[in-house]
Amino acid sequence: MGKVGRRCLETLLPTIREQHQPDFVVVNGENAAGGFGLTEKIYKSFVDQLQIDAVTMGNHWHDKREIYGLLPRAERLVLPCNMGNVDDDRLGLKIITAKNGQRLAVINCIGRAFMKDGNRDIFKTVDKLLEEIPSSVRIRIVDIHAEATSEKQALGWYLAGRVSLVYGTHSHVPTADHRLLEDKTGFVTDVGMTGPYRSVIGIDVGAAIHRLLTGEKKKFEPATADPHLYAIMADIDDDTGHCRQVQRLHFQPKEL
Repeated sequence: MGKVGRRCLETLLPTIREQHQPDFVVVNGENAAGGFGLTEKIYKSFVDQLQIDAVTMGNHWHDKREIYGLLPRAERLVLPCNMGNVDDDRLGLKIITAKNGQRLAVINCIGRAFMKDGNRDIFKTVDKLLEEIPSSVRIRIVDIHAEATSEKQALGWYLAGRVSLVYGTHSHVPTADHRLLEDKTGFVTDVGMTGPYRSVIGIDVGAAIHRLLTGEKKKFEPATADPHLYAIMADIDDDTGHCRQVQRLHFQPKEL
């Protein structure tokens, strides 16, 4: 979420790599640029400097217009496949080779409950994308960007046993229900936000309260204080694609 979130990631990712040695790292980047959208510069810093393997998005994916020019060249950018303004479902699926040589499929989808009208059926769209994945690609990761916890959990159970990992984004609030579904699929309702927690879901406290009290809609700015990084770590079997363990990670940089 915003500059503080990016600095938090830059500061703590080396520690995460040292402690956990991940083979594949996914970042949801839809709030990376000032809290709303993603720029080409930030995308390149993620993939080139931080060696992020995949960047998923959400309802703010199109807020920075330059993203349209970036799309044809962004091999690691995954859009919400069923969002009303995403014309091709296949923009929500990327098959990427990890550092250990393993090929992984990453799907990004978006909820319909309490979101803007026009988003297509999540379940049918994800089903269609799963059919596009070669059978040799066993590890399959799904980021569901949704408001309703019920919708995220329903998709988790719907995909249980068919994908390796389902995790929720969008609410900016980490949940403590990380678990295995059917002993095969890692799941958490929401990963949480990397960004400023002296905030209302990343937005300046005073500005958020003012809007709720008055209904007056002024431009929101991201907060800056109390940065935290929240993530999940999944241990997935290369041969079967089944998740063996999923755990929450929480770090707080001392120097920010």
